[in-house]
Amino acid sequence: MKKDFNDDDFLGKWLSGDLSNEDREAFENSEDYAAYKDILRGVERLDRPVFDVEKGLKEQKIYNASYKKAKTSKVFKIRTWVYSAAAVVLALIGLRTVFFQDVTVRTKMAQTQVITLPDHSVVTLNADSSLEYDKNSFLERRELYLKGEAFFDVHKGSSFTVTTKNGEITVLGTAFDIYSRDRTLEVQCFEGKVRVKNEANEVILIPGKGTRSNQKERLDIFNVSYPKPDWLDGKSSFFEVPLERLIKELERQYNIKIHTGDIDVNRVFTGFFKHTNLKVALSTSFDPMNISYTFEGDRIIALKNK
Repeated sequence: MKKDFNDDDFLGKWLSGDLSNEDREAFENSEDYAAYKDILRGVERLDRPVFDVEKGLKEQKIYNASYKKAKTSKVFKIRTWVYSAAAVVLALIGLRTVFFQDVTVRTKMAQTQVITLPDHSVVTLNADSSLEYDKNSFLERRELYLKGEAFFDVHKGSSFTVTTKNGEITVLGTAFDIYSRDRTLEVQCFEGKVRVKNEANEVILIPGKGTRSNQKERLDIFNVSYPKPDWLDGKSSFFEVPLERLIKELERQYNIKIHTGDIDVNRVFTGFFKHTNLKVALSTSFDPMNISYTFEGDRIIALKNK
């Protein structure tokens, strides 16, 4: 007798790994399985929201019960299964921290944090960044997801992969920095070799080299002259970046809000600021650009052209 792959209990057993070898093989060779994997791949590209899992499952059962089986055609059955599968996937996202025990570390504005991974690799997160990994499988598959910026000192071993929304970075044992914010990806290699890949192309970095994605998503190579990222020593440095990037970094490092007014934020900036004194940082950043600033509160700054 053919298994009903659309049955909620069957899908639940498959997701939790409780199917027999015979049932699992039959399901993975079916057309239903291919459709369900497509849904999973699509959801994996999304940022995961927070769900009330118990409420979602309860509402899904009420939804399923509202249809009469006598009116179910083959096409309707497939559509109902797709909707149900999507609901199961969304519920699974909420339960993932239970099944796989994900670890997520987040830094606030004006905060950095050092993290030691299960393989003894060390990661330093810059302000307003997050790092996520699966602690149960990490020693087998050293894979992480990064939002923001972090410096990695990787312990030698198996392949080590950092995924960001702007590209993927893979190494074997090295020290490197990743900046992934908005549409910009920037990677700097300080030891070993780093492979950087995005949708447009792929490059290999050696010590003293970095790469940056431009608006066309192409990875351009540049030289790195310092032994480690400046932000580890409390200084943010920039080379030919839009003024908007400088402003956002000032906001992150000092937990402030900058009103740009009629300032052209696409102007190119090269320079630095330190993280120890806000007024000095503002002067260092904006005086060379002929931009004046005024405080409109303890944490609000307004800019205007001189």
